[in-house]
Amino acid sequence: MDFYPFAASVFAPHLFAGSARASLGCGASALALITGVAPEIISSKNARDHYSDTFMIGFLRGRSFQTLRLTPKMVSEAKTKIGPDHVLLLSVRCAGEGTRGVVFADHYYHNFECYVLSSLAFLNRPVMSAYLVIHPKWRIDYVAEKPKPRPTAKGRRLTLAAVRKDGEFTKSRTWVQ
Repeated sequence: MDFYPFAASVFAPHLFAGSARASLGCGASALALITGVAPEIISSKNARDHYSDTFMIGFLRGRSFQTLRLTPKMVSEAKTKIGPDHVLLLSVRCAGEGTRGVVFADHYYHNFECYVLSSLAFLNRPVMSAYLVIHPKWRIDYVAEKPKPRPTAKGRRLTLAAVRKDGEFTKSRTWVQ
């Protein structure tokens, strides 16, 4: 597996203000953070309090996001490793229940709050499911090709002298009406 196509050149999390928004659920918060869609709208589309993987991924794919479910075998045998330039949508176990969050650049976003990750973060909150998320707008291809030279024009070329010759100018170089 090659995780390079899921690396983001840019990721701007959408942080919504207001404690009432955070109470709409961590699933709505995580999707709002990634997509920019207001959590109230996301919450109204989900008929339950729980945000299933199916709902989360369906919501993202409906907005042109690509996702890849990670498995331990896939991660351990990958050609390229997952790094700080990857956006991860996680479901973790915390205080006896599942919760949703987003990881990018060693930061964990949960209910519109940002935390710096520690090396033991996911030992105390084990990961139940993890997805790589990417949007085409997040990629910048740094391997740019040089522009190809324009083909030379065949036949007569337009020059300033040709414009003057064929133009309707008088000898004094003023325009004749």
